[in-house]
Amino acid sequence: MVVRTALGAVVGTVVGGGFLLTLNSVVRYCNGGPGRAPCGSIGLVVPTGFVVWALLAGLFVVAGFHFLHQRHGLWVVGAGAVLWVALVAAVYHVSREYLDLYQADRGPVIAVAIVIAPCVSYAVAALSIGRDAPVARPAESQS
Repeated sequence: MVVRTALGAVVGTVVGGGFLLTLNSVVRYCNGGPGRAPCGSIGLVVPTGFVVWALLAGLFVVAGFHFLHQRHGLWVVGAGAVLWVALVAAVYHVSREYLDLYQADRGPVIAVAIVIAPCVSYAVAALSIGRDAPVARPAESQS
């Protein structure tokens, strides 16, 4: 149980950091001017980056669950991605509506949420969903 949770937390932290680095690099690239390729469609870059990092997280979680001989790795991937979006949206909403922050002060709050939210979401998903008995290992043949 602890190993599954740690696996989810580590994978979440890695993909959250990668997603934040991707967003920062796109923003720096787009500061060069509006004539650059992905800058006109920044609304498509964020969801595409999220999908890429969520798929990478799925690959890591499923491989980790397979290594640990646990079931339901795909369920953890789906639940973790949904929780990730929900947590970031909740932090964004709270920071805009209820915290008395200037616009420049909201950036670090959202940046921390982008890294911490997948860590928490994949850890909670791995803890909640992977409760079955481990997958039975095939018996080795005695030839």
